[in-house]
Amino acid sequence: MKKYLIVLFLLFSFTSFSAYSQHYDIGIHGGVFTPIDFWYYVDGEVGASTGIKFNYHFNEKLSLSSNYLHGKFHFSPAGAEERINGQRFGKEKSRVSFNAVSFIFLRKFKLKNKWEFHAGTGIGYFLEHWEGEKNYLSGKKDFKRDFTMPLELNLNKPLNDQIIIGIKTGAFLTPFYTFGGFHVGPEFSFRF
Repeated sequence: MKKYLIVLFLLFSFTSFSAYSQHYDIGIHGGVFTPIDFWYYVDGEVGASTGIKFNYHFNEKLSLSSNYLHGKFHFSPAGAEERINGQRFGKEKSRVSFNAVSFIFLRKFKLKNKWEFHAGTGIGYFLEHWEGEKNYLSGKKDFKRDFTMPLELNLNKPLNDQIIIGIKTGAFLTPFYTFGGFHVGPEFSFRF
């Protein structure tokens, strides 16, 4: 956790604040999503993802982005059990539903022809559910959950003063899975 706070502090320290009108944008994005833990999700397949975002731009160089991402992917529970316990049982194929909420500080870089590159990190929280998996005590849906440190990269271009198109990509770092949950896809935003 201390490492996350240090990264956020350094991000703020290296960002200069200039006189610029503050504004915000609301956007939607979609694309593809990978499993968050490639070791555990044996035979994991890329699935679809969608999401919404709200960005508040402090100035020309720094913004705060709040995001919601929903993704799905398939894997082999039987293969995962064999890897962990040495025995193969359970379904050969199952779907995992992934939901994440995150707050990310983005540093913006101007490129040629009005293109902008945004890079940043922050803090997030995710819920994950295997299709059909239930808690053995309560019989209700069983969720895996954890805090995460999302990494995000965006490349976008304003079409006019209000409409922005681009590509959004990123990954989720977690204490136990190291790296995963890579997503990439197009993004459409409306600026106020």
